[in-house]
Amino acid sequence: MMIVETDELCMRYGRVETLKRINLNVPEGSAFALVGTNGAGKTTTMRLLMNILQPTSGSARVLGCDTRNLKPSHFQKVGYVSENQVLPERLTIAQYFDYLRALYPNWDRGLENSLRKRMQLPASRPLSKLSHGMRMKTVLIAGLAFRPKLLVLDEPLSGMDTLTRDEVIDGLLEQADETTILISSHELAEIENFTTDIAFMDDGNLIFQESIETTRDRYREVHVTLSAQKTWPVAAPEYWIGHRIQGHTLQFIDSNYQGHESLISQLNACFGAVQCREVPMSLREISKVLIRESRDKKQGVMA
Repeated sequence: MMIVETDELCMRYGRVETLKRINLNVPEGSAFALVGTNGAGKTTTMRLLMNILQPTSGSARVLGCDTRNLKPSHFQKVGYVSENQVLPERLTIAQYFDYLRALYPNWDRGLENSLRKRMQLPASRPLSKLSHGMRMKTVLIAGLAFRPKLLVLDEPLSGMDTLTRDEVIDGLLEQADETTILISSHELAEIENFTTDIAFMDDGNLIFQESIETTRDRYREVHVTLSAQKTWPVAAPEYWIGHRIQGHTLQFIDSNYQGHESLISQLNACFGAVQCREVPMSLREISKVLIRESRDKKQGVMA
């Protein structure tokens, strides 16, 4: 079952198209990472899902409901956390949670207290006096304490120190089994351990979406020792990207890795006899490759 679905979702500001026919599907129970550079369309997508914005065309569904028809009863099952979230700064942390508690029938006071203790939030501290990290911990607890079916997190780790990020991630992991998480973050090394699915966005386009296992399986950093100096062959597969040749040494990324024997066969066909080794890549490394490849393509078009 998909807890989030979009159908040809588009968003335009004047002549600028910020989202281009997005078809996103977030499975229930997943921890789904939305990856891409600033301006790729991640925040716009999340705001459309929360009905903060309305699409120019296309549609989106959350919990089976068209986002334009979301009611308060739906938002009692959906948490939303943004790095730019506005808080009622005249309240203390305790007063803020007292206020929220009355709005959510499923609010779990025990979970609230457990998270507040773990994240060391002083109850009497005014919201206006919180650091950025403490503000984000506060809104995260507010998004978790009513045990939502869906938690949407827009750059929740941005600007945090390492210890604060670890505390926030521990709080997310505590809920990962019962809450679907849709998260965008530049801190990919931190979210990789609990991410189950990934989608990569670029310039308003959804380039791909798949399980994180599939992504890890199909990306390899390949190091090749050539029998003689070679140039990059015209017949090389398009999914071999970011190549560098120096003398008898070749390095590239195989974005459609099919195993060692298949790779050796392809390399021999392109270069003759070779020796090679393949290195698995982290989500952060894969994301950097995707972003670099997208940037190079844009520069090529502009040139």
